[in-house]
Amino acid sequence: MEKETWINEVLESTQGITTVVPNARLFSKIQSKIKVENTIPMPWVFTAAASIAILVALNIALVSFKTKKEKSATEIMASQLSESNQLY
Repeated sequence: MEKETWINEVLESTQGITTVVPNARLFSKIQSKIKVENTIPMPWVFTAAASIAILVALNIALVSFKTKKEKSATEIMASQLSESNQLY
């Protein structure tokens, strides 16, 4: 019961509050600052894109190099096994 009365008191305390209208000039200044601060310079965007492209290219090159290396080792092992037909 106490909880309900407290909740009702809090909700009723907002009855007489009037909304505040901001100054139009101040509001436009704030909005212009927000727009300016949230933009990223294009050279940084290009640098990030180039970095990602380089990383992807390096990963592809390393994966293809490793598969070629493993393939050659497998072929060597297979050729040695087929000649002697023994594991040791």
